Amino acid sequence: MQVNNMRKEHQNTQDRQANTLLSVCVLGFGVSLEEKLKQLFQQQPLYKNNYHLVPPTDSHIDVLLVNYDNPLALRKKDLLLNSLPTKPHIVAVSQGPLDQAPPYHIRGMLTAGRLMAVLASIPAPMAGASATLFAHPTLAITPKPELAPTPVPVANVTVLASKPRYRALVVDDSLAIQKSLELKLSALEQISGIDFAENGAAALAMADANHYDVIFLDVMMPGIDGYETCTRLRSNPRYKKTPIIMVSGKTSPLDEVKGVMAGCTTYLTKPVQDEAFQKLSVRVLAWLTARQPQEQSQRENANIVRH
Repeated sequence: MQVNNMRKEHQNTQDRQANTLLSVCVLGFGVSLEEKLKQLFQQQPLYKNNYHLVPPTDSHIDVLLVNYDNPLALRKKDLLLNSLPTKPHIVAVSQGPLDQAPPYHIRGMLTAGRLMAVLASIPAPMAGASATLFAHPTLAITPKPELAPTPVPVANVTVLASKPRYRALVVDDSLAIQKSLELKLSALEQISGIDFAENGAAALAMADANHYDVIFLDVMMPGIDGYETCTRLRSNPRYKKTPIIMVSGKTSPLDEVKGVMAGCTTYLTKPVQDEAFQKLSVRVLAWLTARQPQEQSQRENANIVRH
C-alpha cells in the first residue's frame, strides 16, 4: 500500500509539472476575492493548468479577470491593454448582459466552478512563451467557493423594487436547522414558498416534481449525502445553474473542495449566522433576478414544445 501511494504521489507531481502556469490579474473585485482566488488556485492538480495571481504592475499577464460593473476597473483595463507587450485574454464578469462582451463572459454569480470552467477553455501559451512550469504543493488551505462580487447599489435597488418571487428547498435532517432557515427565508419578500426534505433521496424526488430557484443542502445526511445529492441535481438540466448552498459544520479543506467539485455554489457554516445569511441572500437574489427573463423565456419555449 505504501509503495502504491508513493507511485501515486509521484504521478501527481509529474502531472502538476506538465501543466502550464498562467498568470491572472483581477480588476475591480477587492482584496477579499483576491484572497479566495489565491486559495482556489492552490487546488492542484484538480484543474487543467496552474494559475497564480499577479498585480497589474506585472510585465506579463495571461488573463485579465475584470468586473465590468465597476467603471474604475474598466478604465484600468484599457490602460493595461495599452501598456502590456502582449495582449491578455479578457474574462468579463457582470450581473447583466453586455453590449460588446468579450469571448469569455461570466454573467451573474461568480462561482469557483464557473470561473475554472472558463479558465480551462482559454488556450495555454505556445511552448517557449513566457509562461513557466512548476509544481504546486498539495491542498492545505480552506477554499471558499463563493466568489460573487458585491452587486452595485443601483442594481440592488432595482432588484428589491421589482419584488420577484422565488421558491426555496431546504434539505436537512435536523428540525432545528430547518426551522432556523425557514425563519430567515420567510423574512425575505422575494421568497414565495419553502419546502423541506429530510434526506437526499426525498430532495431529488421533490426537485423532479417541482421547480426550485434556490436549494439549501446539508452535507451529512442519512443515505445519499449532500455531495452526491448535489452532483445528481446538477445532472438535471433544470438545475444546472440553480444556486445550491451547502450547509455544514465541517470546515476541512477537503470537504469544501468536494463541495465545489460536486457543483455547489457556496457554503454556509452551521449554525447559520444572520449576517452571513443576509450577505449571501443579497447576492443570490440579485443573480436570480438578473436571470429571470432568460428563465421565463426557456419555460415558455418548453411549454410550446410540449403542446
